Amino acid sequence: MKKLFLFVLLATGFSICAQSNYAISSIPSELLLGANSVLLQHKIQVDVSKEAQMEVRVDRVVTVLNKMGDAYVRAVAYYDDDVKVRKIEAYVYDASGKEMEHYRKNDFNDVSASDGFSLYTDDRVLYMDYTPTRYPYTVAFSYEKVSNTTAFLPRWYPLEGTATSTLESSYTITYNPVNTARYKAVNLEGYDIAISEEPSKIICRAQNLKARKFEEHSPPFLNTAPQVLFALDRFYLKGVAGYGKDWNEFGRWMERSLLGDVNDLPEATIAQVRSLVSTEKTPLDKARKVYEFVQNKVRYISVQIGVGGWKPMLASEVDKLSYGDCKALTNYTKALLDAVGVPSYYTVLYSGPNGRDFDEDFSAMQGDHVILGIPSDDDIVWLECTSQDMPFGFGGTHSDDRDVLVITPEGGKIVHTKKYAFDESLQHNTASVQLDPDGGLKAQFQRRSMGLQYDQKYYLEKFDALKLDQYYKEHWDYINGFTIDSIALQNNKEDIVFLEGLKLTVPKYCSFIGEDLLLAPNLFNQSQFIPPRITDRKQPLFLPIGFKDVDQIEIELPEGFILEEIPEGYAEENKFGLYSSQIERISARKIRYTRTLIIKKGTFTKNDYSDYRNFRRNVSKWDKSKILLKRA
Repeated sequence: MKKLFLFVLLATGFSICAQSNYAISSIPSELLLGANSVLLQHKIQVDVSKEAQMEVRVDRVVTVLNKMGDAYVRAVAYYDDDVKVRKIEAYVYDASGKEMEHYRKNDFNDVSASDGFSLYTDDRVLYMDYTPTRYPYTVAFSYEKVSNTTAFLPRWYPLEGTATSTLESSYTITYNPVNTARYKAVNLEGYDIAISEEPSKIICRAQNLKARKFEEHSPPFLNTAPQVLFALDRFYLKGVAGYGKDWNEFGRWMERSLLGDVNDLPEATIAQVRSLVSTEKTPLDKARKVYEFVQNKVRYISVQIGVGGWKPMLASEVDKLSYGDCKALTNYTKALLDAVGVPSYYTVLYSGPNGRDFDEDFSAMQGDHVILGIPSDDDIVWLECTSQDMPFGFGGTHSDDRDVLVITPEGGKIVHTKKYAFDESLQHNTASVQLDPDGGLKAQFQRRSMGLQYDQKYYLEKFDALKLDQYYKEHWDYINGFTIDSIALQNNKEDIVFLEGLKLTVPKYCSFIGEDLLLAPNLFNQSQFIPPRITDRKQPLFLPIGFKDVDQIEIELPEGFILEEIPEGYAEENKFGLYSSQIERISARKIRYTRTLIIKKGTFTKNDYSDYRNFRRNVSKWDKSKILLKRA
């Protein structure tokens, strides 16, 4: 699914208005404040007035102020067998506005746009290979494209990221009145942005957009950036006519035009999977068997060809070749489930840990990944068909808690994937520790991880001994000079639980104060993180994952030492979560340390950030707190 977005991401970032003075002295000082680059002029012109054709003209002038601004030059143009670049050129100017370089079409490098894991892709890219020798400099870049696909109308992002500002940006779309372009404006409040409509045209303009500072724990930029989305009710995807005035109609078109003729399977494979599930009683038990069959048989390889990168390859081809991309493997799994009488839904989504949603009330080509949904009573069980390791019914942060498009027999529907409550994403640490009189210790440690915390651990079973040793020493980098005597890992895919058991030796864990020992009882889960101080914060506080950590450590004191007085525990609960730690005496020579940390997922106001910072500072402080063991 990555192919279709190369064009979209490129086209949504460019434009120009006529100007001859590119000297940095002409840029308003407020646009330089906090900026690594300034988008001086940005003009996108999209023409979809002709049936089954889109013409795009982009003119873009960017002043780069320092090395960190190089990424915003974006003097590249992607194309393929459907998208043709008719014109492309670029000029480079120095700080005074004097021309230094002129790039014509033949001067651009023309290479495959392979992503490094695709078996085949017809994507190519023209890019300007320029290495700056001094800053600031300015690049004026323009190109024209024509395509037979009108499914992906470029979005307009007048502000392109953090630490970049915009002087002028515009977007004009021209359409045929019999097929009016729809649009939706998002997050425009507080910006000098105007949208006007003329007969057969929509015009967007922006001026003087100041740079946005990156702030820790902010929502993903695309979630809060000013933007305008565009779509046609009737469109073409590499010559295939499409319809999508709403998600229901869009889903019916996908089912009929992209999915309806790709589910063929050899009779031998059908017989094999039917035999495989013959003793299973429930649809989910049958689905689990089929899913394991797919995991054992196929592997993920991206194949970015076909109808705009959206149409899956034949299920019979996947069966024969034993590989495919997300579309192909999802469609193959769906075909196998159909063969054993288990219904399932082909599902399109935005993948990744930040949980980007489909826009529920604006149907258009969206998403970058495909998974499979199996209806189960009033719920849906989700399958990640590209993974040979992921447990049945688990997608982790790759697909959790977001609005996705489900293709059902009745049409497309927007549904929400599983949201993990904080206590479902549990990490439970237990340990038995024996201290020696020299301040060293031996420990038997067990860790049980579930939910999204399982997602952060299950890959460890593929590490060799050297890599595992390195992982744990980086994970516990606050413990000096420890050795790992043994490691035992267990991946329980049935219950989606990952278990770790370690034996460790730490020669010098405690420090001496005179003849007494100073001990930090939280050996295995000290939080070192304190969010940075941010004055005059602009963005909301965003906590992307909720979780719960529970630690229980029994510590046997060394011969000749006692804990004279049990220190007071600490507890704090607020809107962000909860923290508590305490020590209790089990016997004269044994104590138990107990700790609980809960972080709740959510978006909070910008004014909550300082309270959250104080909370995490308290967590870090108490996690590192020490107790004094007196020599008896």
